[in-house]
Amino acid sequence: MKPLLQQITEELAIGNAAEIEKIQQIALQGYRTFIDLCPAQEGSQLNRSLVEALGLGYFSVPVYRNDINQKSLEMFMQTIESVPKPIYTRCVSATRASLMTLLTLATKEKWTEEKFFQQLASIGFTYPPDSPPDRFARHYLQTLNQTVAE
Repeated sequence: MKPLLQQITEELAIGNAAEIEKIQQIALQGYRTFIDLCPAQEGSQLNRSLVEALGLGYFSVPVYRNDINQKSLEMFMQTIESVPKPIYTRCVSATRASLMTLLTLATKEKWTEEKFFQQLASIGFTYPPDSPPDRFARHYLQTLNQTVAE
């Protein structure tokens, strides 16, 4: 199980917090916004009013485990840009949270595919070869790097 909170930058952290006590700890650490990547259909999406009662802004950006796509990433990036920071992003295993957060940084900082996977490993994550997050990351980064090269 991945850690409750893995800080990525001063403004961004990821994890898999689901219990209200753990979310309260996150709020006490100064996080202002909580982004939930779990779609309601998965049954693991958190209760907005409980999160907001702890003083956190709550935003749902559904990212489906087996259908990770450009639209979801764009929605996540727009949310990151428009909400108060620091931001805590969660999903059940923190896999989608790591993917979306690091791809956002990769876009801003023009990372190569190699740099993305180095950063991913540095925070304790790997994606199984040819899994949905692995395929999406590789495709997205190849497209991103082609655009940068042009």
